Amino acid sequence: MISLRVAGAGLVVGLLALCPHPAAAQDAMFKRGENVGVLERPRPGYEALGIRAGGFIVYPSLTLRAEYDDNLFARPQAESDTIITTTPSLEVRSDWGRHAVTLSADANLKRHDRFKSEDTDTWSSVGQGRLDVSRDTTLGARASFADRVEPRTVANSAVESAEPIQYQVQSANLIATHQLSRVKLVGRAELARYDYQDGRDLAGGVIDEDYRDHTELDVRAKAAYAHSPSTAFFAELGAQQMNYERSAGPNRDSDGITALAGVDLEITRLITGEFSVGYLHQSFNDPAYEDISNPHYRMRIDWYPTPLITVGLTATQRVSDSSLAEAPAFLARTVEVKADYELLRNLIISGQIHGADEDYRGIDRRDRRYGASLSANYLVNRTVGVSMRYKFETLNSSGASQGRDFDDQSISLALVFQR
Repeated sequence: MISLRVAGAGLVVGLLALCPHPAAAQDAMFKRGENVGVLERPRPGYEALGIRAGGFIVYPSLTLRAEYDDNLFARPQAESDTIITTTPSLEVRSDWGRHAVTLSADANLKRHDRFKSEDTDTWSSVGQGRLDVSRDTTLGARASFADRVEPRTVANSAVESAEPIQYQVQSANLIATHQLSRVKLVGRAELARYDYQDGRDLAGGVIDEDYRDHTELDVRAKAAYAHSPSTAFFAELGAQQMNYERSAGPNRDSDGITALAGVDLEITRLITGEFSVGYLHQSFNDPAYEDISNPHYRMRIDWYPTPLITVGLTATQRVSDSSLAEAPAFLARTVEVKADYELLRNLIISGQIHGADEDYRGIDRRDRRYGASLSANYLVNRTVGVSMRYKFETLNSSGASQGRDFDDQSISLALVFQR
């Protein structure tokens, strides 16, 4: 753990050491196309103005959502419920010429009509900032704390909890970016700690979740070379470490490395993308678990067929922590396609389909997840918005240690108030 932490700090400091003298930035060399996505486009007359407080602007908001879920517990035998969710949030942004600071906090209060045991109150807070060291060098930092509950759709143990499992996440990251004419260097280090609370089974017995408490450290370095304003080549190296706090039982600790090389380019005036391939390896401290050694890849394509339509495709894979006591991790391969359509200046239609293949280590199990969603967001004015959303998710599990299969659908209507 210590060696990776030192490496992460050294990586960022090393990048900053490369820039004792400011150089003329050539941002255009790393911009791909002039298109702006539907969701990123400014909408004068419909954007919250906020409340000015000196050099800061305060943005309060409140979302009220009514949702119907036809399979609340994500079981083969479905049980439905209606949920009312109240989400107050507050964001404070700096309004400075240089540097930036943002502070935000939100709460998520869920109340169920039939199954009161599913009622939850969660919250999160985030602080982040950007230091503009020079025109060519920036240093960013982010810290967050979140109190969450685990969705019923995750792969829990064979013992079902009477109430959702609660957990807390503390995370911090540091990122440094420096540009040397046609070369851009990026270093990132992130540390996150997960703390799970014990649950209760349907008979009132304790479900021990302490074996899941762990710390994740992720360190990455990327170097990109702009061959032209439309094409940049890059190489990226990463190291990951998972350390579990519980000493009893199997040792779930592991170390991983990733290496990618690829290109970021403007394919046509309306299509941009990133394509990279490489290698991924995750080794586990317990020899009972087979190491993961796979070809690695990452892909992203953004298509702007008209100024009113944005289509995106992403595909990648990563090693993720497992919630199962007998499996330390799984290799997840994911694909997602999404589209946004500006039907009116203040009416956005969005759709998404996604799939994931989760291959567990330590047990014979493979989960395949598929899902889709469709939403409509109508901006009444600067302070009021209305949104509708439909979601579908299905899970097919196979193998000797297979989990439960389920189909889950939900539909919701929300009112958004902002200032």
